[in-house]
Amino acid sequence: MTMPTCPAISGQDARRFGAASPRSRGLPARGIRLPLHLLVALALLILAGCSRSDRPPLGRVGGLVTLDRVPLAGALVVFIPDGPGRSALATTDSAGRYELTYLRDIAGANLGSHTVRITTATEDRGGKEILPDRYHVKTELKATVEAGTNTLDFPLESQ
Repeated sequence: MTMPTCPAISGQDARRFGAASPRSRGLPARGIRLPLHLLVALALLILAGCSRSDRPPLGRVGGLVTLDRVPLAGALVVFIPDGPGRSALATTDSAGRYELTYLRDIAGANLGSHTVRITTATEDRGGKEILPDRYHVKTELKATVEAGTNTLDFPLESQ
């Protein structure tokens, strides 16, 4: 790839514009191009590192968690892929609603089947669990995430 070059400024032109020529500063005439090449290479590396190609396809997931038909606030909802991949999680709001997060600022979860764990043993509740083991430690909850938007509600029971 050929990089564009800047026209050379003669010593007389440089003095007229108040700049020193590269040679008067002890630099080779091509020394000015080196930083440009480095900046272009750095920009390409940054852009390559920001690509989404290394992220798996995700589906947006949200819903309502209730306990005995009452919205469950402050519960941690975790979707663990049954295959390879990163877990997604959310905390229910005061209305029992949640929306999964794959990474800090990326919503969603891996596509496919997941084991779901819901717990109330969070710092907000002082580590106290109010749900039966079948929803967290010995979870029986399963869910499938598809491409697009998924609404997955969890009507839990205390008995």
